[in-house]
Amino acid sequence: MIGSPHKGVIADRFMITNLAGSGGSGAVYRAFDILQQRPVAIKLLHHRGQASPNQERLLREARILSSLQHPGIVSYITHGQTADGSTYLALEWLDGEDVACRLRSGPLSIADCLLLLLHVSEALSLVHGRGITHRDLKPSNLFLRDGRVDQVTLLDFGHARERRDPAAAAPASRSRPATFSGTPGYLAPECAHGHRDITPAADIFSLGSVLYECLTGVPAFSGGNVTAVLAKIFFEELLPARQLRPDTPASLDALLLRMLAKD
Repeated sequence: MIGSPHKGVIADRFMITNLAGSGGSGAVYRAFDILQQRPVAIKLLHHRGQASPNQERLLREARILSSLQHPGIVSYITHGQTADGSTYLALEWLDGEDVACRLRSGPLSIADCLLLLLHVSEALSLVHGRGITHRDLKPSNLFLRDGRVDQVTLLDFGHARERRDPAAAAPASRSRPATFSGTPGYLAPECAHGHRDITPAADIFSLGSVLYECLTGVPAFSGGNVTAVLAKIFFEELLPARQLRPDTPASLDALLLRMLAKD
């Protein structure tokens, strides 16, 4: 990289234009791909040098996304290291907003809820067919291209696992309890318990949690802290969506309760 990230060039190809977002482990920049002549998103880790959990997560995301091509999944471009040793991942740039932003204006229409369910399910069908579970489905990881629900796109495969990966199915150590990864309010019970062998059913549960929120305008599982949220996921029976939104079709409400079954 030449100079500081906000005005540099990565891999002699990506010209950074502006900071799009930042977190504890890294930042996302909007950049211009000189080779393909189009805007891209660059995920860049703060950490440099030796391997770290964040680097492992970014490299896993790069490997998984490079194997998935679908209009409902954000497209991989390339990944590597900058001149100063920072790991980066280049993805297609998306204009629009995520579902979390859309929900700030209130619940979605029934038609939009059904569209969202249909298109996310189609993308997940490919993901699951490749032996991969996403493990972090939530409103902020579902992006509406150009604000269109029928253009919803799956983001952030950093928590995803491939079923053929021995580490994904390894038994938990007796000396170290398993820990969960993902976002508490959208976790399936088996993920919250820290089970190693997570199946596609976990993504269906998470998608159900998102759909419930899109229908009712309130999260399926919420609380003052992580423990309270997990207790609801484990033990509390969910109020049917029709009790909060009477115009919910009975068949959709029944499907939603099956998606959110604790077993």
